[in-house]
Amino acid sequence: MKRSLVFAAAAMSVAFVFAGGVENKTNMSTGYLRNPSRNAEFQRPEAAFYNIAGTAFMNDGLWIEAGNQFVFKEYKHEVEDDVVKAFLESKNIVTSSSDTTTVWLYPDFDAVYHKGDFAVFANFGIYAGGGTLNFDDGSAAIGAKLISAAGDAQKAATQLGAVGQTAAAQTYSYMAQAAAGAAPDHSLKINSITYGGQLGGSYKFLDGMVSVGAAVRMVYGTQSMELTSGNAMFKTVNDGDTIGYDAKATGFGAVFGAHARPIDKLDLSLQYSTINKIKYKVDNVDGKLAAGLGIEDGKKFNTDLPACLGLGAAYNVIDPLLLSFSCNYYFNKQATMDSVLGETDYDNSIEFALGADYKINDMIGASVGFSYSKQGTNDESNSYFSPVLDSFAIGGGVEVTPIENLTLTAAGMWVNYFDEDYDPFKLSKDLFMASIGVTYRLPF
Repeated sequence: MKRSLVFAAAAMSVAFVFAGGVENKTNMSTGYLRNPSRNAEFQRPEAAFYNIAGTAFMNDGLWIEAGNQFVFKEYKHEVEDDVVKAFLESKNIVTSSSDTTTVWLYPDFDAVYHKGDFAVFANFGIYAGGGTLNFDDGSAAIGAKLISAAGDAQKAATQLGAVGQTAAAQTYSYMAQAAAGAAPDHSLKINSITYGGQLGGSYKFLDGMVSVGAAVRMVYGTQSMELTSGNAMFKTVNDGDTIGYDAKATGFGAVFGAHARPIDKLDLSLQYSTINKIKYKVDNVDGKLAAGLGIEDGKKFNTDLPACLGLGAAYNVIDPLLLSFSCNYYFNKQATMDSVLGETDYDNSIEFALGADYKINDMIGASVGFSYSKQGTNDESNSYFSPVLDSFAIGGGVEVTPIENLTLTAAGMWVNYFDEDYDPFKLSKDLFMASIGVTYRLPF
């Protein structure tokens, strides 16, 4: 049980919603849900994120795309070890905890202006995090952590009392009672959103065979946590019913890309996003017991956005059918992805995707695709609250062009996560996403 308690304290970094890597988001457009193989995109403004050099191959005009995703999820951690389960139940602590908070607002925006061999572009979206986790009935991991903290405090009280430090012993005794009282009577709310944007340009040369692109990236992250308990001793010792904090951070990076059309109907792409160093600073700490968890005003910790190398290929098999392949490799080991409660150490991640786009007629197009993500989790690093799990995803959708230059898109994606055992817990996820989007081109 010792391993799990340490793990619960250290693994509160939250990577909400769907991610190709531990932190990096790939579901950045309705187009991704329609077909997750996006790295060779060169016809739509979402190339401003997935394939910046591909924007130089778009048709002339000002392209604007906006969309929103709706995420229906269940994140769950439950105790499987019978001994640990019996112990927690004897303390009236929940042994199965889940979050089913729906994400109703997950927006994205892309704009591309293309003229001749040049293009400039901008992208905005949620690059990491993505919403709120609510464990209204408490968390088994936090309950276990509080019981462990109560035991440590009581041990300290006994030792201090033995050497005559009565006042200090009484303080630790109260702390032990507060922690033990909150273990079966608490709720947990975590929020994490990292907004991001890219701004850059691309240029096509060698008679239209090759293009290059570059962009600057800025991200702004917010995190908050509230652990609330109605236990009388907890409220007295903590000077309130909540332990909580806010944290904010900014980070900068760069993106470089190349796109080539070596033969007719074949497009190849390469894109590298540098690491975004994101250093959070803790503010607005609430509750006297927060310090016991290492949460203090002014504390700093990094939750970086790792560097990523993306490869893509697209082949126009016949005029209405485009097949595509994408691969993303995330350099997690180069990044620091800690939380306010402790350190993590993820291995690198990789993601593969295949997809097909078929133009039924001048008005309607359909797409389908699937992806597989192998995450960089190990025995020491994961999150009970937002489990990082290997996954298989399948998506599909349609594009409708009711009038010239206006395209409406609808898509859905189901993600199958593979359960993981992290003694004594089992971590699991269920996720379905739906999205709508609109694209308009001003032909000038």
